[in-house]
Amino acid sequence: MGSVNLQFHSDEDLLLLLQRGGHHAFREIYKRYWDKLLYIAGKKLDDLSEAESIVQDVFVDLWQRREILEIKQQLAGYLVVAVRYRMLNFLARQQRAKTYIQETARNQEPGENSTEELLGFEELRGWLEKMVSRLPEKCQLAYRLRGEGYSQREIAGYMKVSEKTVETHISRALKILRTGLGQLISRMWMFFF
Repeated sequence: MGSVNLQFHSDEDLLLLLQRGGHHAFREIYKRYWDKLLYIAGKKLDDLSEAESIVQDVFVDLWQRREILEIKQQLAGYLVVAVRYRMLNFLARQQRAKTYIQETARNQEPGENSTEELLGFEELRGWLEKMVSRLPEKCQLAYRLRGEGYSQREIAGYMKVSEKTVETHISRALKILRTGLGQLISRMWMFFF
């Protein structure tokens, strides 16, 4: 089936074709939503290069996870939420980096060498980010929004679910992360001792 014919298909049909590995369906979704998503990201970030990178990441993720995706809402809504989620992440990383640099500059003694500490921190942060990125999609979104300081009520409104559901997602995320952290600490303990 050619991509020209797909322009008349609904988003639901395209999703079904995509889940079966349809390259043409993916290209049609890309053509349909790239500009709209780039506009949303570019307007919020005021950085076209970063906006393009975020939108590209969303499409890469869509393709890589096509066979396991469970999109229970409109495709457009799903893509917009995915872009907003990545924008929040980017803005939070920028803010954390800025805060960390300011704190380090304030607290560091002249001549103090904290390279090893920084490397250890970066390694742990990288591990945590990897663990978080493996969480189920809704757990991950609820966990990250909580980390940005949003209340359960605000997260529930954003995700269009009940506060109880948000609480369940966050509890599940924390349980998975605690288990993973326990395994990491055990491995480190065995390595050092």
